[in-house]
Order: sequence, then structure tokens, then C-alpha cells
Amino acid sequence: MLTKFALVACLAGLAMLITGLLPQDKMDKIQAFMVEREKNGNRPPVRLQLLVGGAAFLFIGLVMLRVIRL
Repeated sequence: MLTKFALVACLAGLAMLITGLLPQDKMDKIQAFMVEREKNGNRPPVRLQLLVGGAAFLFIGLVMLRVIRL
């Protein structure tokens, strides 16, 4: 059961990383989907959120699979 959760975390992280590395025209469509209509000056960019979140999920999944040992 733990292996399934680890694989899901790895796949989610990988999907977030791939989405964060898309070209700018595709990223604009994703940003319109993720961000509210109002501009919030304190919010980090969507690309940064996807890259950091994806790296975190991928790292957690790999630790759970014991590919990375701490």
C-alpha cells in the first residue's frame, strides 16, 4: 500500500515538473486556470509553484520508494 502512495507521489511530482517547464504560451493558459481573476502582488508565479511543488512531491515519493536514502 505504501508503494502505491509513493508511486502516486512520484507521478504527481513528475507531472507538475513537466507542466512547469512548458513554453510561455501554454503556461498562460494554465495560469489563467490556476489564478483567480484578481491580481495578487504577494503570490509567487505559477511556474515557480509548479516547479517547487513537483520537486517536493517527486522527492517525497522517491524517499518513500527508498530510491533516495536519508
